[in-house]
Amino acid sequence: MNEHELRNSPDGLTRRELLRSVVGATTLSVPLMWPGWLSAPGGPPAPDAPLANASNLYGSVLKRWCDGLVSLQVTGIRNPALHGGIVCPACALVHGRCGDAIYPLLHMARATGDAKYLRAALLVHDWSERQVSRPDGSWVNDVTLSSWKGITVFHSIALAEALHHHGDLLDASTRRQWTERLVRATKFLDGFLTIESGNINYPVTGAYCFAICGQVLDNSRYLARARELAHATLEYFTQNGLLFGEGHPQTAVTKKKCRPVDLGYNVEESLPSLALYALATNDEVVLERVVTSLRTHMEFMMPDGGWDNSWGSRNYKWTWWGSRTSDGCQPAFALLAQHDPRFREVAFRNLEQMAACTHDGLLHGGPHYHSHGELPCVHHTFTHAKALATVLDRGGAERAKQPRVALPRDAAYGVKSYPEIGTHLAAIGDWRATVTEYDFEYLETVQTGGGASGGGHASGGTLSMLFHQRLGPILVASMTRYQRIEISNQQEHGDYPHMTLTPRIESIVNGQSYTSLSDFDAMLTVNATPEHIAFEAGGRLLTSGHQPLAASDARYRLAYRLTPTDIEIVAGINVSGASGGQEGCKFILPVISAHTETVERLEPGAIRISKGKGRLLVRTDALGGFASLDKDRTFNLVPGFECLPLAVTLTPGGETRITLTAD
Repeated sequence: MNEHELRNSPDGLTRRELLRSVVGATTLSVPLMWPGWLSAPGGPPAPDAPLANASNLYGSVLKRWCDGLVSLQVTGIRNPALHGGIVCPACALVHGRCGDAIYPLLHMARATGDAKYLRAALLVHDWSERQVSRPDGSWVNDVTLSSWKGITVFHSIALAEALHHHGDLLDASTRRQWTERLVRATKFLDGFLTIESGNINYPVTGAYCFAICGQVLDNSRYLARARELAHATLEYFTQNGLLFGEGHPQTAVTKKKCRPVDLGYNVEESLPSLALYALATNDEVVLERVVTSLRTHMEFMMPDGGWDNSWGSRNYKWTWWGSRTSDGCQPAFALLAQHDPRFREVAFRNLEQMAACTHDGLLHGGPHYHSHGELPCVHHTFTHAKALATVLDRGGAERAKQPRVALPRDAAYGVKSYPEIGTHLAAIGDWRATVTEYDFEYLETVQTGGGASGGGHASGGTLSMLFHQRLGPILVASMTRYQRIEISNQQEHGDYPHMTLTPRIESIVNGQSYTSLSDFDAMLTVNATPEHIAFEAGGRLLTSGHQPLAASDARYRLAYRLTPTDIEIVAGINVSGASGGQEGCKFILPVISAHTETVERLEPGAIRISKGKGRLLVRTDALGGFASLDKDRTFNLVPGFECLPLAVTLTPGGETRITLTAD
């Protein structure tokens, strides 16, 4: 049935409505195996009793996800465009990469003995072959939205893992067909993948792809290609151990000598793939580099198992637990736990955080997605299911009974600085903060909908993260302006209030927003003692496209003073030249707060927010106090939080203070 026929059908359904009806019908038929999990506002999430007592949280969560995937698979419609595909509730389409689910589905077929998972794997593989397979051996990203063939590396890994671990579940004919398809895919990749293909995640992942395909297909050439790519990536690590190359060009160096680095892709895709390559080939040189790098990346895990990618080059795909379309950190950290017991803790805390964001069998894109009523993109579930299956099949999941250990950001260590990303991590008392002046701008040049659009990560000396050990996330950065850089891999905001979550000075002139978030030339200094950490930033108000006011020079100053008891933010603005950009200039503080939290206005300049494990008191000395509070929370898809937007008017030439205290 085409779009015209649908619009003129007796029910008057559009194609989108039809797909949503399919989702609704299948989802309602799924029994809830466990109640939903609630994310604790601070510290590791607390699962409900059945899962807390499970001997294997990995298997429990994976089964939940696989049941969610099966519930969304189209079986009642015989049209080949849909039959066997897994429909996305959020995007109302079948994502081209849903065929990656073959691997976790086959794992679950073996683990449970239930044939429904085997049937689901066969159906989704057939859908992929009909809709996104190409004669040259590749698969494309989507049926219509993106013709990018680089994703062949991910589907090849899923297919190889499925054959390697569970190929004996297939009949001889099907196993032969799948193996022949893997031969064609690997042959395509052999002529496609180089160290310069796409962002660094592609060649790094390619190293493991060639390794496992070489083993499954018994082809020594592919094992040599695996080593070639893996050793080429050894040149893509900074002195601190951060993997760079998540941008164009991969080897870019900015004015501030920053590199293109994205935490989400590194911990959830590139480093796990490099770890799996090293384990599969016994490559000790690569293994040593991976272990060193994991220790550095581990510094960015929040105490509750979330990842701090508030500064990353591709943070437009940031979710609190990771990144939207990558696989997950568990294969790296869980499988290399013998090298550092903290790695096991990283993998487990992150799994707990993902479990807390799982509802009705699907991984939601952030802690407040479900409570806000935001539908989940199924992409999160079928990609991250692969990571859990990998850990289970390789014996790395028996960690539930291990003692909990401290992670770096649990400790009040002062300041750690990473000049290659222009970012500082601060820890004092129960406060954890991130301040960034990162000046690399990500431009998407491959996916449809990208082009000249920038990734929109915050810069300018912004306080991109504030977390309290008891209260949880307080401030987080989102994109400077939400846009779908990768149109098929990001959700669209619904018809509800949403705004940039990053704290900022902002002036609206002739409908155009000028903020403190986009000045890559801003200057940032830090001074730290055991009792006090101080940051000071200065720059210009610019648009998200880095354009200044037409006839004015608007200069801002931001200072952050951190003590064990409270956080003070000082904001100031000066405008010279023609008028404009001075009147109505505000400091906006979007405090992370679910709509279920009670808010009290104690006085014009004092707000108290009741959270699960305490209360947050926010005060200002601004004349007139905080602006009137909106009744509704605003929400941002990146990284998936509701917020209470607090705002104060700035006095030109003066300074305004805001203080945050855990009550």
